[in-house]
Amino acid sequence: MFSRFLTILVAVAIIGQAVAHPMPMPMRREINSRQLGSFETIPAYKRAPLPEVNTVPVEQPSMSKDGKIVPFVNTAAKGKRSPEVNTVPVEQPSMSKDGKIVPFVNTAAKGKRSPSPEVNTVPVEQPSMSKDGKIVPFVNTAAKGKRSPEVNTVPVEQPSMSKDGKIVPFVNTAAKGKRSPEVNTVPVEQPSMSKDGKIVPFVNPAAKGKRSPSPEVNTVPVEQPSMSKDGKIVPFVNTAAKGKRSPEVNTVPVEQPSMSKDGKIVPFVNTAAKGKRSPEVNTVPVDQPSMSQDGKIVPFVNTAAKGKRSPEVNTVPVEQPSMSKDGKIVPFVNTAAKGN
Repeated sequence: MFSRFLTILVAVAIIGQAVAHPMPMPMRREINSRQLGSFETIPAYKRAPLPEVNTVPVEQPSMSKDGKIVPFVNTAAKGKRSPEVNTVPVEQPSMSKDGKIVPFVNTAAKGKRSPSPEVNTVPVEQPSMSKDGKIVPFVNTAAKGKRSPEVNTVPVEQPSMSKDGKIVPFVNTAAKGKRSPEVNTVPVEQPSMSKDGKIVPFVNPAAKGKRSPSPEVNTVPVEQPSMSKDGKIVPFVNTAAKGKRSPEVNTVPVEQPSMSKDGKIVPFVNTAAKGKRSPEVNTVPVDQPSMSQDGKIVPFVNTAAKGKRSPEVNTVPVEQPSMSKDGKIVPFVNTAAKGN
């Protein structure tokens, strides 16, 4: 009974506060002026029909006026200049005159050169020059009466020279009457020499009568050593080694070390190491460090670091800085910056 009375009392207090709270003035005026039975939206709370999105074209500048986005108008420039945008074509120079952008006119040049050909109209492949302020085709006045062809007309593959100011095909006047073929006509694969001013095939006159002139080229196969004997190129024979060693060529495989014993090439044997170490080759994997202990190659062990540090390898990730603390490699901590 008492709980129901308390609930009613709280409800009455809340309703009384809501009724006693004053309404906003626009709403009160609208409620007082409107007729009963109408459910249209109160004008005071209608959203203004302004465009919240900029509807001005991208190529046109815009501005905000009274909360609306409208095309841009430079009010400060009114009465000073009419065209606010440069309307002169891109390929034509322009200038600013009395606040307006107009086509460029070189007033300082008036009366000095005709203002019509202000642009170089001479073709690109033809040289040009400036004469009396005008751009005209190039004429070498200093060369008049000295040479007719001002351009080298000799083909590229033919040598040329300058004679009396003219470019003409090259002629070796100093060689006239001394040699007929001015160009080496001997094939590339055949040696040549100059004899009496002429280029002729090579002949070794000093070797005549000493060796047959037929094998003038080394005919011994490339993989076989050769030597010169009595002026001829013949297979190599080590006469000084006869009776001392039989295999004159190293027949030991490339991947196996070899040595010379009694004039013969035999597999390498370390006689000085016998009885001292068994594995003469390092069998420790490449990615594992090794050391020599009692003449043997064994995995590396840092005996001096025992009892001082446990992780002998930096286990901190590469992208994280590390430091050494009490002989251990740990992640870096800037103790000096703590508290700052």
